[in-house]
Amino acid sequence: MINKKAIAALTAASLALFSVSAMAGSAWNVSQNPIVAANNEVGIAATGTLMNYQEHFATTGILSSPMDDTESGWLPGFSVNLSGMNNNLTENLYLSLNYNYSSAGIAYKGFVYNPNIPNSARRADLTDQATTQNFLGKLGKGFSISNNMMLTPYVAGGFQLWNRQLPGTHERYHSELVGAGLMYQYAPTARLVLGADMRVLALVGGGIKTSQWSSGFGTSGEETVGIHADYKISGGWHAYGGLNFTHFTYTGTGIVTFYQGATKYIGKEPPSSTNLLGMSVGLAYSY
Repeated sequence: MINKKAIAALTAASLALFSVSAMAGSAWNVSQNPIVAANNEVGIAATGTLMNYQEHFATTGILSSPMDDTESGWLPGFSVNLSGMNNNLTENLYLSLNYNYSSAGIAYKGFVYNPNIPNSARRADLTDQATTQNFLGKLGKGFSISNNMMLTPYVAGGFQLWNRQLPGTHERYHSELVGAGLMYQYAPTARLVLGADMRVLALVGGGIKTSQWSSGFGTSGEETVGIHADYKISGGWHAYGGLNFTHFTYTGTGIVTFYQGATKYIGKEPPSSTNLLGMSVGLAYSY
């Protein structure tokens, strides 16, 4: 299910950005500069993400596991993108908003066990009906290195969600995102803009909510590097796409207790790491 907070944030930001565009008039008419034109777009793209998730259990103690749980698989989805660059407050003021939704069944490999019963572990090869959502906003300023090169440092903020649906349980991972990044763009021709983007974010205020219990995470990190291209087809229509790699970690939780009926259980969410290889291709309109 698409998160209502993401839709509301994207809609409000879109209306605000288009209102500024309408009032700015000719300030947004910058099609003679291919980089700035590529930064004034609204678009939608098909996406694909190869996800690899791994938990890192301790090797000793009552809550130890004989094997780390892993999940991996391909998540198709879509993204909605909105960006703008103008000179209203400062030269080459940059704003970008991106919402990404992905969903599919991916492979879960690990063990299930009762931590109160020695040697109760048994292997479980299951399918996680996974749904991920990510919203990220960027605010920065572009610096022209030459007529066809630009560097844009920016601050960023947003949130990420992962709904993990395994047989007998539902888990919801969530976290706020805050950090900074740098985007480089180069226009070898009047129609083509190539770029690279790298950013470092902190995952703050995150946690997990399961069918039986919930708990918070500590602050951890996320790093992303990517490349992208934008090609002017005709008029204001552009084709765009890119590749990116993201790595992030969750700190895990402390020990929690919960009940299923009269039975008491002890558990915890272990630290984990996730790698995402993403790709996208879409169509945009430059306004």
